[in-house]
Amino acid sequence: MKQTRPNYYRIKSGPKIWLMMLLLLASIGAKSEQIIRMGISGAKIIETFNRIESVTDFKFAYNREDINAKIRLNIPEKERTLIELLNEVSDQSKLNFKIVEGIIVASPRTAKLSLSEINNADPIEIKGKVTDSKGLPLPGATIKVAGTKIGTVADAAGNFTIKAAADGALLVSYAGYASQQIQVNNRSNIQISLVEDSNDLNEVVVTALGIKRSAKSLTYSSQTVKGDELTKVKDANPINSLTGKVAGLQINKSASGIGGSVRITLRGNKSTRNNQPLYVIDGLPMINTDGSGSANAFGDSPDKGDILSTINPDDIESITVLKGASASALYGSQGSNGAIQINTKRGQAGGTKIDFTSNVTFDEAAYGPKLQNSYLQTAPGATQSWGVEGSSEDIVKDFFKTGKTWINSISLSGGNEKVQNYFSYANTNNKGILPTNTFKQNTLSFRNTTKFFDALTFDGGLTYSNQDIHNRPGAGFYFSPLAGLYLFPRGLNFNDYTNYEVPYPARAMMRQNWWNINAETGQVGDQEQQNPYWSLFRDPTDQNAQSLIGSAKLSYAINSWLKLDVRGTMNKYWNKYNRNIYATTQAVVTGAQDPNASPVPYFDNGRYKLEESSGTVLYGDLLLSASKKINDDFSTNIVVGTSINDVKEKGFNVDASFLTIPNVFQLGNILQKAPASGFSIAETAKRRQVQSVFTSANIGYKESLFLDLTARNDWSSTLAFTPTVKKGYFYYSAGVNAILSELFTLPKGIDYAKLRASYAEVGNDVDMFATNPVNTINGGNFVANASGPYQNIPLKPETSKSYEIGTEWRFLDNRLSFDLTWYKTNTINQYLKITVPAGFLNPTAFINAGNVQNSGIELSLGYDVLKTEDISWNTSFNYTANKNKILELAPTLGDRYPLGDGNNILRLNGSFGDLWGKTFLRDASGRIVVSADGTPQGGPDGYLGNSNPKYMIGWNNNIKIKNFNIGFMIDGRFGGQMISVTQGYLNSYGVSQVSADARKDGGVDVPAVLANGTAFSGKLPARQYYQAVGNRDGILEGLVYSATNIRLREMSVSYKLPVKLKGINNVNIGVVGRNLFFFKNNAPSDPDLSNTTATNGTGQGYDAYGLPGTRSYGFNLKCSF
Repeated sequence: MKQTRPNYYRIKSGPKIWLMMLLLLASIGAKSEQIIRMGISGAKIIETFNRIESVTDFKFAYNREDINAKIRLNIPEKERTLIELLNEVSDQSKLNFKIVEGIIVASPRTAKLSLSEINNADPIEIKGKVTDSKGLPLPGATIKVAGTKIGTVADAAGNFTIKAAADGALLVSYAGYASQQIQVNNRSNIQISLVEDSNDLNEVVVTALGIKRSAKSLTYSSQTVKGDELTKVKDANPINSLTGKVAGLQINKSASGIGGSVRITLRGNKSTRNNQPLYVIDGLPMINTDGSGSANAFGDSPDKGDILSTINPDDIESITVLKGASASALYGSQGSNGAIQINTKRGQAGGTKIDFTSNVTFDEAAYGPKLQNSYLQTAPGATQSWGVEGSSEDIVKDFFKTGKTWINSISLSGGNEKVQNYFSYANTNNKGILPTNTFKQNTLSFRNTTKFFDALTFDGGLTYSNQDIHNRPGAGFYFSPLAGLYLFPRGLNFNDYTNYEVPYPARAMMRQNWWNINAETGQVGDQEQQNPYWSLFRDPTDQNAQSLIGSAKLSYAINSWLKLDVRGTMNKYWNKYNRNIYATTQAVVTGAQDPNASPVPYFDNGRYKLEESSGTVLYGDLLLSASKKINDDFSTNIVVGTSINDVKEKGFNVDASFLTIPNVFQLGNILQKAPASGFSIAETAKRRQVQSVFTSANIGYKESLFLDLTARNDWSSTLAFTPTVKKGYFYYSAGVNAILSELFTLPKGIDYAKLRASYAEVGNDVDMFATNPVNTINGGNFVANASGPYQNIPLKPETSKSYEIGTEWRFLDNRLSFDLTWYKTNTINQYLKITVPAGFLNPTAFINAGNVQNSGIELSLGYDVLKTEDISWNTSFNYTANKNKILELAPTLGDRYPLGDGNNILRLNGSFGDLWGKTFLRDASGRIVVSADGTPQGGPDGYLGNSNPKYMIGWNNNIKIKNFNIGFMIDGRFGGQMISVTQGYLNSYGVSQVSADARKDGGVDVPAVLANGTAFSGKLPARQYYQAVGNRDGILEGLVYSATNIRLREMSVSYKLPVKLKGINNVNIGVVGRNLFFFKNNAPSDPDLSNTTATNGTGQGYDAYGLPGTRSYGFNLKCSF
């Protein structure tokens, strides 16, 4: 539901007022005397209303049942006042008009009934207020006495007064909201709350470049989620709240705690470089990070968050998802993967309004590995727990804390007819489930809309966000504290090591205290684990991220049908990250060796990692828009424009394993004679610019047939030194739709029917410096370039060709809606990096190759199960199935192409997301081959599964019972696999519950044979089996798990307090929950969490000591003043 007073759009009923009431227009001032030059030739009444709205500041309100939509008006073109024009419209349409608070209310020209005619009963005076479900007033709402012609309109505060029989009923309606019939029941004061109607046939949606279009004219699929759906169960990163609510959208959350980055794909993976959609705020593109986190098992690259997490969820009015290339073609190569348009709130004319929300949630580590405490350490000094039965304390339960997240937000909005302002402040404060982890964010937003004069309007905003994160959870063997926590030998006393450091007199400092690490005695432990508290307190990380987003738009109405927009946005960001690694940390982490003496093993004074980066993204465009009715049958909407997008990034990183003074983490403390292997310092500077021209045309015929055409040409700086640089790359789209319910008389019960089809081609440039690579300098050393285009063949843009066919239907008085889409996209000329044989100039080469195909269906269903005064229930269901196939790879690649350094590959006739690794050695019958002691033997690397689901579902429900609102959402992902390196290590060390169960059962029951083909007798010994499968070079096939899962994603119950205090419009309190439980999950962790959110597809379906999934519950408070 809307949280701010909505714009005045069409409402479903109007008061029955005599035309003489037009005399009251004089009280509005000079606007009603505005001179308008307009002619109407054969236009329908609603089209006429739209034209008058486009050249005035007024909006029309009417009841569709009172309007004869078939009447066509003919009014000669000339200059006249608004009142004079309305009089002429009234004569031909048989409608009355009244202006109330800037709204022109249309109603049938009928006589007003006397009070005695109202049900032949004595009337009573009723006062009341009309609000939305959040208590915000709905000015201009229509209130009618049922069965009569008597009615009135709510004022700017939503208040109304009307007379009706004590046993009568009121009919209440408002644009975009479901009408209600309210029984009077002898009440003199009635408070009315309307529920938003998601099936409004006159819905207006925001499309590419911020262009507003009638939903029925679209030739492609899009889906809108209102802001209230995003804040019902609030997340620090609002994009996570889209999960399960949009067909075709897949979201994977980073396993890095609150405020972490997310990975989003629309209609499958298409590119080896970037698969994330374009993010657009109020029609202007912004640049998000390319994802972060380690794609391998070592965890050397932590999650850095993203810009999306800096947006205040309460500032969002709605999010519109443009799913395919046809929908986002006007954005060019940036929109090749679809677009997510974030529409923020703005000030509204009228009184000042204050909204305050406070949300607190408590997080529990709920979905982590199941560990055993019934088998002890293998032997004194052993790192594993394959010993005798015994009892050991559960150290994990007390290690994780109950996380707490506060999200508070306050906004102030208001203005007059000329100027409207919106200001907000939000604060997020989190203490994570991991000890010492904190996340703090402050966000300030301001937006101003000013009408300088009738033709010129300004709209601009500024948003600043600051994040401070301490010890953001990371994954991987070396940097995650969970390795030492989980692997700690059973039977030892963990409390002996909660004091993680002890004095080290020989070096006058503190050293790590761990059961097998002692710098004084030379105990170096093993590289798999160290004290988890030492990791948190003596290998800490700190991050600071700042973002400033500014936008401005000037709109000038040249005449009634031609408009010029000049728009621009600036996005600046600053990121800083450092990790201080103290001396006596596990050597594989410090990476230190004595630079002067050998074989002295360590020169351990600590390690210092520092990264700083900043960037500026500038975007500007010029749009000339024409919207004109050509004749009685044809209408056109044409946009011609040009844009420029300029991205500048710079930064540096330092990684020093040799410090002069122990544990002093400063640049000046780096050992000057450190060898290159222990010291790295690099500075980067990048710039990319794309210049574009584009056009679009939407042609409508009798409001029932529509044709969409777009064309765009981009010139990208990354294609310099290629034949493409001068001509750029051209692409286009075309779409058609037919409103069957307008063209034909359909059976009763069918309210709306539409067919649509579209085709689009979208280009994409290549990486910076790919066409002309450069040499670099690192740590004072010259690094010669070793890459370039393959055989000097010029690189060319990627191209995606997309087809889409869809249909939309609505039934049962628009209570049941149905939307089905089929799509197919082929992405060719992929930009790939390959390793070439010796003898070539550059060992790394860039080529264009490949054909990646995505095809699938998307289904959305919505149904208003109940719609009464006191009870309503809306349920919606979405289904997505995507099939990805690699149709072509370059001959030079063979049949496989690795993505990064993880286990993801592209293979001919395979799919994006294929997992590849060591398999079991099997005989011809598929039985695994084992040694004489039952140890499985490894086979060749092979296909292990695919990280992507075969299909996804989401089921969302909103129930209102008087003042109570209940919401819940269940979503599921079916098919797909994941590799759990975490579970493999826990199994091999004998600390998992699975390994304990296998010991109790006498082994692992799998069909096996010896190398000579003889069947292995009995079960495989648990220790031999799990150590063969789960060690670092183990058999990954044994670590593959189903990623199918079904969960209760969201749950909320709220109550609207019956507050009657002056100045307080609304108070809502509620309880909320997220990820409360799984209906089904066979994986050892939450399959939706990811070690990395890398947008190129690498590192997906892979868990290596990632943070456990959480169950969250808490409370909401929302107030409006």
